[in-house]
Amino acid sequence: MYKQVIRPILFKFSPETIHNFTIRMLSMQYFANVVRPFFQYENNDLSVKVGNLAFRNPIGLAAGMDKDCTALASWDAIGFGFAETGTVTPIPQDGNPKPRMFRYPELGAVINRMGFNNCGADSFLKNIIEGRDNLSQGFIVGVNIGKNKMTPIEEAWQDYKFCFEKLYEHADYFAINVSSPNTEGLRQLQQKKYLSGILKSLQDLNNELVKIHIFKARDIFLKIAPDLTEPELDDIIEASIDNHITGIIAANTTVSRDGLPENIHFEEGGLSGKPLRAQSNKIIGYIKKKAGEKLAVIASGGIFNADDVKEKLDLGAQLVQLYTGFVYEGPFVVKKIKKRLSTS
Repeated sequence: MYKQVIRPILFKFSPETIHNFTIRMLSMQYFANVVRPFFQYENNDLSVKVGNLAFRNPIGLAAGMDKDCTALASWDAIGFGFAETGTVTPIPQDGNPKPRMFRYPELGAVINRMGFNNCGADSFLKNIIEGRDNLSQGFIVGVNIGKNKMTPIEEAWQDYKFCFEKLYEHADYFAINVSSPNTEGLRQLQQKKYLSGILKSLQDLNNELVKIHIFKARDIFLKIAPDLTEPELDDIIEASIDNHITGIIAANTTVSRDGLPENIHFEEGGLSGKPLRAQSNKIIGYIKKKAGEKLAVIASGGIFNADDVKEKLDLGAQLVQLYTGFVYEGPFVVKKIKKRLSTS
């Protein structure tokens, strides 16, 4: 019904208009309670432990969908094992000029150049506190953090540290976003000279805060670009292991248009969806080959069905995240994937 009836109607409107409409609807208090019975399906065989966390199933929502952390109860009700909210920055920002999100249905793809538009850490904190009150047991909440556009690269570590400390009590894990192509200069932070300092400062803070609070240290994941060379990946893997982070999210959107039809006009920004599948798979395989069990992998990129999930898990990923696949396949895709995985 979604692909035959609902999606054609939604796709008549601009992507960002529909995105905002959908998030407003999912953020309504009663929505989760209404839809939960239709999406209920869990199987203990799908549970997985990563770092300090036990996930009821490996299917997660990728960052960028729920930027301000207002729809947690609905992601829980739809059946995700976890949702990664954000990207959140210390102070609010509007992001890049519109239009900034574009669909390519013939490719199963989306391009965005949003630019970390979000409500800022203070409002985000209020939202996550309120949202956590309505979650079922075992639902995991990740927080994706980034730097403000105006923060110089040399001072970026302070933005990550600020968000980490402010949201520490209410996040189950943190994702460090140094790989969005839509904030000028951000991807420079993947260079070892910057990355090691960011990860060290966060892990030092993590170790300090755990002494104050009664829970375990927060797991830290690094979200990387799919456009990295092998030497760049080697540096990232080394810095990640040296600083004892839990794992890597592979991968963010790509700026590459290689292999895509030349007769289509592609907007500037990060490309996600089916064209990203092979790049994501290559990076997952490389990380597991180099790091083995020293780093967990959350796979993101080109996941539309259970076969795509199984492919990522077979490559060594422990968890997966959906974004573009969720847009094209609709909310029942989560239940379908879990059922297929349970019987395979």
